[in-house]
Amino acid sequence: MRYVAVYGHYAILRSTASSPGYFARLQTPYIDTSGLCLELYFQSQSTSVVSKSVISVVTIDEEQEELVWASTEGFERTVWDRLLAKLPDGVHRVVVEGQRSMYGYSSMAVDDIVVRPCEQFSQSDRALSYETIDYWVP
Repeated sequence: MRYVAVYGHYAILRSTASSPGYFARLQTPYIDTSGLCLELYFQSQSTSVVSKSVISVVTIDEEQEELVWASTEGFERTVWDRLLAKLPDGVHRVVVEGQRSMYGYSSMAVDDIVVRPCEQFSQSDRALSYETIDYWVP
């Protein structure tokens, strides 16, 4: 038996070849990110072997400097995978950005985006490695 959620929302860039390199952003207002982590679930796929879709976690500080804290660059999954990233200390905007591949068909989706204190994630959550499907980006 397969579990299917019957409620909720997720963000998706549907599969198409008509908008290569197109990107979309979800972002917060400026918040104090000290001691916070971001968790999300994602899917990503592309028909191109040269260029892949990318989902990134970016912060923007008050001087408008953007820093990438986590990225799915080059990693494709047709099932929901988890990304967990520790955010920097200070006041920032938190951005989840998806960018289509430059060639061929590509699509991506994000769901269940949560920003909360890192200690609320269990120790096993924070000890994840790149050898698992999940990601922990310190």
